[in-house]
Amino acid sequence: MTALFSSALVLASDVLAAEVGGPAPAPAAGGGQTQNPMAGIWALLPFVLILIAFFWFTSRSQKKRDQKRQEMLNSIKLKDDVMTIGGMYGRVVQIRDDEFVLRVDDDKDVKVTVSKNAVSRRVGEPEAQ
Repeated sequence: MTALFSSALVLASDVLAAEVGGPAPAPAAGGGQTQNPMAGIWALLPFVLILIAFFWFTSRSQKKRDQKRQEMLNSIKLKDDVMTIGGMYGRVVQIRDDEFVLRVDDDKDVKVTVSKNAVSRRVGEPEAQ
């Protein structure tokens, strides 16, 4: 997103440079009006406002999703069934600082240690959109 924003700023600065830095038009023989150099800035104002609103709304919704995911990860407790991002199902048997120990096979007592960020969702809850 920052690449899009920076390219929009470069485009806007090029347009402003062309508007403001260009040669001034010669006045007409009858004493006509000269073009206002600030007209280019006012023409770009709606586009700049739309870009600012777009970035504000997208960052706000991303923050909400991140906060909701962090709350889900913090609410996982022992004996919860979870699914990892890779699609592996397991039951939480131990919680460490930044990882879970999952039992993936009860018969053979197979345990796997995964990062907390590798947990996609709790089983039994609807998937996040």
